[in-house]
Amino acid sequence: MESKEILKLLSDAVGVSMYENEVKGKIIELAKKISKNIEILEVGKGSLGIKYGNGMKKIGLFAHMDEIGLVISKIVDEQFAMIHTIGGVDPRTLIAKRVKFFTQKGVKLGLVGMLAPHLQKQEHRNTAPDFDNLYVDFSIDGGTEDIEIGDIGVVDVKADELNGKITGKAIDDRAGCAVLLKTLEYLEKFKLEDKTVYFLFNQGEEIGLKGAKRTSFEIHPEVGIILDVTFGSDTPGHFEKIEMGKGPAIALGPTMNNEVTEKIIETAKKYNINYQLEPLPIRSGTEADIVQIVKEGIKTIGISIPILNMHSSVEVVDPSDIDKSAMLIAHFIADYGKEGEVNE
Repeated sequence: MESKEILKLLSDAVGVSMYENEVKGKIIELAKKISKNIEILEVGKGSLGIKYGNGMKKIGLFAHMDEIGLVISKIVDEQFAMIHTIGGVDPRTLIAKRVKFFTQKGVKLGLVGMLAPHLQKQEHRNTAPDFDNLYVDFSIDGGTEDIEIGDIGVVDVKADELNGKITGKAIDDRAGCAVLLKTLEYLEKFKLEDKTVYFLFNQGEEIGLKGAKRTSFEIHPEVGIILDVTFGSDTPGHFEKIEMGKGPAIALGPTMNNEVTEKIIETAKKYNINYQLEPLPIRSGTEADIVQIVKEGIKTIGISIPILNMHSSVEVVDPSDIDKSAMLIAHFIADYGKEGEVNE
């Protein structure tokens, strides 16, 4: 299956942090189409695991399936409700957007309106609303009658293709999930021999790495490969720019295992797979931060997919970076443990 189609399916699925059942079901459906040689696991009390192979050496691939979202925090009247964020939602990205919330009686559509430019006073033009001043208008869908405090929602947007790239919501980190699925597809062409690969689709990353804490403890692989996204646009001037379409960004820094990081760079060179280097001098801001310190420690490396407009409903990713990342990881796994390769 083409990466762009996987991306669109995963982007459209709903999976706000700790409410990931819809996207979890979609991942299982796609994985079963890709391979008949998998075992579906419930890991970490809510995350999804896919086991491939039956060898002694365990390699874990980590990506988070949750997305940032919204929650009803106050019902104002029969028409309006107030909202707050689950994960890092910038309130400015919600203005003039259609949103949908999931109630016990079904989906409710609402609008986050805005004051027309003609009516704005100077103080309106110079300020951006925060969550204390954002209201959702549900009058287009029957009002707030069926809405309750705590109902979960997302921006109502469909993923689409733009000049070969995919734009939509939740590309962070459905791009990483797509890499895991494409890696499974590529691994069908290899003999894993004495290896078992665990594909770990974690919940709750956006609210504190909750899933990865549990799945890494439960599976405890020899090597953990973390798949997430990174900024494919503006970066500080003293950092090398990461760009879409130029391959995965391999992380360098104290969170990562130097020996295995060098090995995956060698793998990229060996198989002529384009890659970029991303220095992360303190912490990575990904699941690598927790996976590397589980139990006595896991050899952890990070691979990130460049995207634009992170934490918005118009994130953009180049599917070619998905394919290159998956090929790199598949080759690394196939070579892992061979004579002269990284091993325990």
